[in-house]
Amino acid sequence: MNLASMAFATRQNYIRSVKILIEHYQKVPEQCSVDEIKKYLVYQKDVLNTASSTLNIRVASLKYYFRHIVKRLDLVVSIPNPRVPTFDTEIFTYQEMSILFDACKDMRQLLIIQLMYECGLRISEVVKLRVGDFDKKDFTISIRKSKGNVSRVVYYGHSLRDTLNKYALAIGLHGDYLISSYVDKQAGLSLSGIQHIVKEIIRRSKIKKKASSHTIRHNYAVHFLNNGGSLYSLQLLLGHKHLTTTLEYLKHANLPDSIRVSNLDILKKR
Repeated sequence: MNLASMAFATRQNYIRSVKILIEHYQKVPEQCSVDEIKKYLVYQKDVLNTASSTLNIRVASLKYYFRHIVKRLDLVVSIPNPRVPTFDTEIFTYQEMSILFDACKDMRQLLIIQLMYECGLRISEVVKLRVGDFDKKDFTISIRKSKGNVSRVVYYGHSLRDTLNKYALAIGLHGDYLISSYVDKQAGLSLSGIQHIVKEIIRRSKIKKKASSHTIRHNYAVHFLNNGGSLYSLQLLLGHKHLTTTLEYLKHANLPDSIRVSNLDILKKR
């Protein structure tokens, strides 16, 4: 997977997914029948209430394992792909985002939410951020080899700059990573650690909407469009390889028809 230039988070998710199946049946996947694999996926969906996006990762990891590791193409074609909702979350209002900021307990939590909302970063990108990725002169952040091996530059404003300064004073910058681990100050906070923090912030906010860790990035995208940003600019800022992926946000933006048409014109010209 490393030689195939898969993102670190993808490799971790694939390994974890295969491990979960092994622990479930106490045997390696190629020893399982197609019916056992399907029953396992149904168990994940109906009993554990696994999210569709996570279930899709479970399937993708098994197909990769059967196709490239044990060369069992018969098992690959027999596993159905679950249907993944294109937008399985709700958008917060500006007032609700303010409530979310107030629900942060310390500067570390506030910095995480601001990086996701004000810069549109994925959680996996926040985890990998290093102090050297920030250009204080131009107010930019370099996101290196993220999902799909795409690198990009995003911008931040005075609000995030102030939070960064307060974070450095309150918690300090230890080692290379911006968000350091609670246990080992020289190491970065884990992906699961940040997911837990964001989940707890959303819970404390008492916002009664369907939300996940990725919701904050969705809010950035929709609010960007609501404030007059173009679809093409949003594609670059989010690091999407295909504009059709970014187009999904247009369906949830509150735009005048004239702006909506101009954004759709971008698609026609490509």
